[in-house]
Amino acid sequence: MRLLTATVLVSFLLASCSQASQSDSEKNETVRVETGNLQKEEAIIKALLQPLRVRGIEVREIKPAPEVKVPGFRAFEVTLLDKINSREIKRYIFISPDDKYLTLEVFQVKEEGKTIHLKPLRPKNPVKQVKVDLSWVKKVDSELQKANIPHVIGHSDRKIYIVWDVFCPFCYGHFNQIEEIARKNNIEVHMIPFPIHGENSLKGLIYYTQLAREKGTAEAFRELYNLGKGSFTSYVKNLEEREKNIKLSQEEQKKLREFFNQLKEELIKKGVHATPSIIYIPEGQKNKGYIIVGFKPIEQVLKMK
Repeated sequence: MRLLTATVLVSFLLASCSQASQSDSEKNETVRVETGNLQKEEAIIKALLQPLRVRGIEVREIKPAPEVKVPGFRAFEVTLLDKINSREIKRYIFISPDDKYLTLEVFQVKEEGKTIHLKPLRPKNPVKQVKVDLSWVKKVDSELQKANIPHVIGHSDRKIYIVWDVFCPFCYGHFNQIEEIARKNNIEVHMIPFPIHGENSLKGLIYYTQLAREKGTAEAFRELYNLGKGSFTSYVKNLEEREKNIKLSQEEQKKLREFFNQLKEELIKKGVHATPSIIYIPEGQKNKGYIIVGFKPIEQVLKMK
């Protein structure tokens, strides 16, 4: 039996596990685990990783990495499954030969003249997206069409779904590029609204719906972008002013609120929890594909098999 503090490890892994929330089990506490039939090193590492369970992160594999040479330590490659972000993460953990010391990060130091470069030791392909069932995406698409919420840009058999919100600064920065992205890559971009910021998002999405019904999807996004001319602060201020003069009837606004709230709940259940997120089903795949949290160049997404 061995007691190990887990706090530092969790902080280390959080850099690669976005959107996770802190749990009480991570506050300067120790983790106790029975070694049983496990090898001692594997037991140590599993004890350290145990708090990540509450974040939907599970250990898939722990194996020695003798090819990684660090004086005074043995390296172990750890493979984690991050269920929330639909991805596999690989990291090295280093343990001293007597099992008394452990370190989570080792940097390779390279000196060039008066400049020193520090590079963390990482396994090859340290983060890999995992395919999940995306059969529900077409239903969401159909529901948006029935609700008369224009959301498609471009015309193609190849489709990319982008989950967005009106008050997402990372989304805003690309509002004026979507049509060009669709044309350049010969794809059809489906913009799926996700009111992640509550009431503010609902008002903004109702205004977007009015705008898109009047001018079409591509022009609506261009106009939203031009509200700030590249400045997110100015955009928010001007959007909030526009929201005060929505022309849609109160009954229609109520219907849209209910729809967007239901859509948000549905997306969360399916594993979407942040904006922007990209959803992509590779060619030749019927319903299996990727949910990519955060921005990733569309050209790279289209290369995923």
